Amino acid sequence: MGQTLMERLKNKFYGKKILVVGLGLQGGGLGVAKFFSHLGAVITVTDKKNEKQLEESINKLSDLPINFRLNRHNLSDFLQADFIFKGPSVPWDLPEIIAAQKKGVPIEMELSFFAKNCPAKIIGVTGTRGKSTTTNLIYFLLKKSGYSVYLGGNLPGISTIDLLKKINEDHWIVLELSSWALSGFHREKISPHIAVFTNFYPDHLNYYKNLDDYFYDKAAIFLYQKKDDYLIANQNLKSLIEKYKVLSKISYFTKKDFPKKDLNYLLGDHNLENASSVLKVAKVLNLEKKKSIKIIKDFPGLPFRLQKTEEKNGIVFINDSTSTTPIAAVRAINTFLNKKIILILGGNSKKLPYDELIEKLNKVEKIVLLEGSFTKEILPILEKKYTQKLIGPFADLKNAIKKAYQAGLNFKDAVILFSPAATSFAMFNNEFHRGEEFNRIVKML
Repeated sequence: MGQTLMERLKNKFYGKKILVVGLGLQGGGLGVAKFFSHLGAVITVTDKKNEKQLEESINKLSDLPINFRLNRHNLSDFLQADFIFKGPSVPWDLPEIIAAQKKGVPIEMELSFFAKNCPAKIIGVTGTRGKSTTTNLIYFLLKKSGYSVYLGGNLPGISTIDLLKKINEDHWIVLELSSWALSGFHREKISPHIAVFTNFYPDHLNYYKNLDDYFYDKAAIFLYQKKDDYLIANQNLKSLIEKYKVLSKISYFTKKDFPKKDLNYLLGDHNLENASSVLKVAKVLNLEKKKSIKIIKDFPGLPFRLQKTEEKNGIVFINDSTSTTPIAAVRAINTFLNKKIILILGGNSKKLPYDELIEKLNKVEKIVLLEGSFTKEILPILEKKYTQKLIGPFADLKNAIKKAYQAGLNFKDAVILFSPAATSFAMFNNEFHRGEEFNRIVKML
C-alpha cells in the first residue's frame, strides 16, 4: 500500500531547516510554521515587524520549538535554509530572497504549495474587488448543495496548508487568491480547475511597477489551465484575457446574468456581478438553476463589506472597512444614492488614481476625514471643491464617528458610510482590525 500524502511530506521535510519569511497577523505564516513543525522540520521565522506587533501570532506558537528572527532579516538564515516559505506580501526582489535563489534554495508559497499537493478539485477566485464575497458565496452554495467542501486562501485566520491533513479527491476546495499569492502559481505553473475572475481595477501600485505586472500575476489563475478546466470571468476582462493563450473553457458574466435584483443581504450592483459569477459556477457543476438562485439570495454576506452594523435615531451605520481603494468607495457611494450619505474617508495611500472618487463625492452630504497619506494627497482638491462638506481630518476613528453621527442627525434618511478608500496601517493592524474598531465604537454611541 502506498504512502499517504502526509507520510510523503513528513519523509521530505523531517529534520529540514525551513525559513518562514513573514509571520504576519492573518494566519498564513503562522499556519505554515505550525504545519512543518509538526512534520518534524526545524523552523525559523523571520519578520521585519517587532515582537510587540506580532505578539498575538507569536503566542500561538509558544508551545513549539521555533526560532524567531524579528525586526530584521539575517542573510545567513536565508542561505542556510533547506526550504524557504515566502509570505504573500514579501516581495520577490527582497535582496535576501534573490541571494537564496542564486544559491538554489527552493522558495515556496503557502497557497501554491497547497495547490500542487492538493488531491481535491480547486475553485480559485481572484479579482481586485469581490474576492472574499464571491469565495464565501461559492462555498455557501456548494455546502448547501451537499458538497464536501473546504474554504481557504487569503482569508483572515484560516490556515489553508493545514487542510492537507484531512482532504481527499472527493472534496472540493474554494480558495481566495490575491495577486501576490498567484505569483507563486506562476512559479509552479499551476492553475485551479475552475477559475473565477471577478474584475480588475488599478490597485497595489505601491507594490507593482505598473498595471501590466499586476494583471500578469492575476492571470496565473487561468494561464496554466487545461482544456477540461473552466474560466469564469467578468465580461469587462475579455480584451485583457484575449491577449493570452487560454486552453480552458471560458464563460463571461455580467450583472444581468443574475435574474433578480432582490438579493436579501448583498447590497450594490457589484454584488449582482458577484452573484452572476457564482451562478456560472453552479452551471459548470450542473446544479439546478432555481435552487442555486435561492441559495445565493439567502447568503448573509461578510463582515466589513457594506455591512449594516447599527441603526440609531433613524441613522444607519454601514461598515465597509475592506474598502482600501478609491474605486471601492465609489461603488459604496453608488449603493446608497437614495440616502443622505455622511462618508467617513481616509487613511494611507496606495498611489492609485482617485479622479472618479473626487467626482462622486458631489453625491454625499458630508465628508469626514481620517488622517493619513491618502488624505494628504486629496485634501487640497477637497478643500477647493467641497469646503462646506469637510469635517476633520481626525487622528482617531472614535472622534470621526462621533462627528459623523452629529452631522447625520441633521438629515432625514441619513446613512453613515465608513468606506475609507485607503489602507489602515497608520492606525490599525489591517482593514479587519479597523472594521472591528468601527463596530465597537458605534455600539458605544
